[in-house]
Amino acid sequence: MSKVRSDGEPVERMAKLMAELYYFMAKEMVERMGSELGKESIRAAIHNFGKARLVSMKEEAAERGLEINSETYTKVRDMPGISWERNPDHPEDITYCPMQDMWTELGDQELGTIYCEIDDVLYKGFNARLDRPLCKTSGDKVCRFIVTEV
Repeated sequence: MSKVRSDGEPVERMAKLMAELYYFMAKEMVERMGSELGKESIRAAIHNFGKARLVSMKEEAAERGLEINSETYTKVRDMPGISWERNPDHPEDITYCPMQDMWTELGDQELGTIYCEIDDVLYKGFNARLDRPLCKTSGDKVCRFIVTEV
């Protein structure tokens, strides 16, 4: 079980709790449906979740008169990035992710890797391509986000 405490930073607590909920739901899907179908279902749910988030984010962009691109994505992103830490010398590198931290605590990075696919959906929805050659849920020391316009 997680060790989320009430005195922790609120955004980090919510991110960890969201990651924990995702983990238990995903784990249950794999256990009940089998690995292949379970992971396929998790992946579909994550992609649908990303598409649903895009609707609201694009609506906000339109209300603010902003073009749909990677710069706008950073302005209307619905998930706060307060508790994620970046390398100041390499801002494309995320050195701490509270969600990955929770999955490590729970002992299952593999299911977390599927969740991370949501970033591809979100960037693509803002006409950008995300290349992530390094990902903490895959055992790397950082998540490297290389974003280019398409």
